[in-house]
Amino acid sequence: MGQALQKVLPAVLLFGLGIHFAFTLAFLTPINPVKVSVLGAVNRYMQPFFYQRWTLFAPDVEAKTRHVFVACRGEDAAGVSREEPWVNVTSPLLDLKQRYRLTPADRLERAQVAGLSQLTASDDEITTRLLEKPEDTDAYRQAVAAAEGQRQQRKQQGRRLLGRVASAACTSLYPQLRTREVRVRMATIKAPAFSQRMNADAPGDTTWMELSWQPMEAVEAR
Repeated sequence: MGQALQKVLPAVLLFGLGIHFAFTLAFLTPINPVKVSVLGAVNRYMQPFFYQRWTLFAPDVEAKTRHVFVACRGEDAAGVSREEPWVNVTSPLLDLKQRYRLTPADRLERAQVAGLSQLTASDDEITTRLLEKPEDTDAYRQAVAAAEGQRQQRKQQGRRLLGRVASAACTSLYPQLRTREVRVRMATIKAPAFSQRMNADAPGDTTWMELSWQPMEAVEAR
């Protein structure tokens, strides 16, 4: 039994990797008839945890950093209501990733990145082209309504995922607090001008986005 498993397991792993890379390739390729026909299945597989963009490369380099802050609200052991201040839960993970290239912090940060990507994702190429050419027809209005529904679904999924990230963080940060609600704040720091790249004190433009309070969710560590 053990030898048979050893023979079959590599083939199963290679098959799984092949399927994954096929979905990734379909997700990243420019719009084409084949991609349109399988886009629904591809999006369901890739989002939120495998979502990616080619903004690492020119000409539109995404030169910005995003940090997640969480706030916790609940009661202490004496039953007194408390609201804890904002805590940056991204910086410690980035520090660990810089110190140790192989670290579980990478997987933990992936949950934050996935939630942020869902919450702030741009429309796909099909939706963008659809909105560029408005038509006064029922079919067009139905297509726009469907696109808006997908957009809201992505945002809701992003809020839910970030809420779970915040719930796990509050449980870890304040074990004595009976957390009832959590809140997420996102800081987007745009890199300074290229001419200032060697200046450690050069400020980057920072924008903030806050979500409303969400109910605490029980998140199990696995």
